[in-house]
Amino acid sequence: MIITATLSVSEEANAESITVPLGWGNITPCSRLTNSGSSIFGDSIPDTLETADQRVDAYAIVDAPTVAGIQNDIQQCAVQGAAAAGITAIVASPAGAMPVFQAQFENCLQSRAQNYFSLQLQLSEGQCMW
Repeated sequence: MIITATLSVSEEANAESITVPLGWGNITPCSRLTNSGSSIFGDSIPDTLETADQRVDAYAIVDAPTVAGIQNDIQQCAVQGAAAAGITAIVASPAGAMPVFQAQFENCLQSRAQNYFSLQLQLSEGQCMW
């Protein structure tokens, strides 16, 4: 049985940022005064009130690890599990070493998985639909 191990830093820095549109909605309508172009004095006097829907877009920005980063974490956690179980114990009795290996492996993955995803909810600036 040959066991190889490589140690490297987790690749969390290689996370990909994805923007997910969640939808849109109307908020308080926009209004503005405009000039129709006609005035008895020839001056430009606003004489028309216009209103329009004002829309905002909601979206989520999700940071997720790359597949390579997850594979690296699995490999690193396997190395930690093997170290905890002991190479000699794994070779002598794989079934007997499995509970220790599994406990360490799962603890390692759980601690790394907490850093996998970050989520931000954001709204765009209101946009008047003139």
